[in-house]
Amino acid sequence: MVQPMETNCGTIIADPVPDHPLLNGRQEIGRGENTIVLDGDVVDGQERVFKVLSSPTDYAYYTAPDRPTGHHFPVVYADHGTAGRSSRGFPFHIVEVEKLYPLPGGGDAADVATKISTSYFDACLMWRNLAQDMGRIALHHLVVTPMGWTDTVKDSLKALEDFSSEYGALPDLIKADNLMMRKDGTLVFSDPVFME
Repeated sequence: MVQPMETNCGTIIADPVPDHPLLNGRQEIGRGENTIVLDGDVVDGQERVFKVLSSPTDYAYYTAPDRPTGHHFPVVYADHGTAGRSSRGFPFHIVEVEKLYPLPGGGDAADVATKISTSYFDACLMWRNLAQDMGRIALHHLVVTPMGWTDTVKDSLKALEDFSSEYGALPDLIKADNLMMRKDGTLVFSDPVFME
């Protein structure tokens, strides 16, 4: 059985949830370096969350017209605009997306995620002398090196590489919460980039 996302209200982003009619009274279910996640509604059987984004890169990942889309990327339902500014100086953007779940200890999605993270980490080590660009080179390595990816995973890695290059984002395929899954077991690149 898939478990819902656990509450992780550490001090990664210390800002309070912004005051906004869409957010007021909703349960906080997670935090990241630049994001606060609040439980959303169930619409037509699909669970949703509100992501409060304080990073321009994260905002572009979820809303840019040329953002990566497809089988392994989050479904975005709405961009609800801004709600104040974060302590980092960037506007908070409210984006409504599908609810995703942590990967279990085993299964197809977890196995593919482990292979992606491990291969990405190994490639980062191989290209570490390139410093800041090592993540982009490591991602390119995953795209061009035959590793037995399914076509949808390979296409998704390529789309992520293109997005990272176009937006000056750095890929992050190591942190556990950056690769999540849908209830049906589909692996999703939930938050695989960060800003320089």
